[in-house]
Amino acid sequence: MADIGVGVRATGVAYAFGRTQVLAGVDLSVPYGRVTGLVGEKGEGKTTLLLVLATLLAPDTGRVEIAGVDAVARPAEARAALGWLPDTFGVHDRLTVVEYLDLFGAAHRLHARDVAVRTGELLALTGLAGQARERVHALPRGQRQRLGLARALVHRPRVLLLDEPLSGLDSAARAALRDLLLRLAAEEGTAILLSGGALTEMAGLADRVVLLDRGRAVGERPASGPFPDLGPREVR
Repeated sequence: MADIGVGVRATGVAYAFGRTQVLAGVDLSVPYGRVTGLVGEKGEGKTTLLLVLATLLAPDTGRVEIAGVDAVARPAEARAALGWLPDTFGVHDRLTVVEYLDLFGAAHRLHARDVAVRTGELLALTGLAGQARERVHALPRGQRQRLGLARALVHRPRVLLLDEPLSGLDSAARAALRDLLLRLAAEEGTAILLSGGALTEMAGLADRVVLLDRGRAVGERPASGPFPDLGPREVR
């Protein structure tokens, strides 16, 4: 029976690019109403794991559940329950902010009236109402990240997967994004998983942090807690 208190559950997830084993049996859970940080150095498999959880890569072995749905066997149903923010913004950046959100609302097959209402809600939520008619490519990085989050939220997902959303942001933009994510977890009960390269990035944001090392989740602690000594590391 699926755990209704957990938005994401990965069990024994493995994935290899050719002969390179990137994920080597990852176990991970992301509760609803919490922000879970995924921390690891570059090359430890954070983005690959998020791509598997987002159903964009199929694991070689292991099981992934999104909102209680088997994401490998029923990927379309899993996608309906999750929002995905990759580390690159993508195309369509010549659209205005409103046009951009309208496009993704239509892509999720929302009714035209619902798209207009949802776009207004998201502009207010992300503090982008004043930029509604601006072109996406003209926005500063912090506002683009908030717009990307709005895009991920357009269909009211129960789970959010965010790949290094704080990267490249100044302190004010980081604080604004942190406040928004904490609000989503506390008020909407969203299960949020976000990756980062350092534990310090999770300060004041993540309730708990999972360390990814050599393709495995090797430690799980409250964000303020220490991780175990991993010993000498191989050169990769």
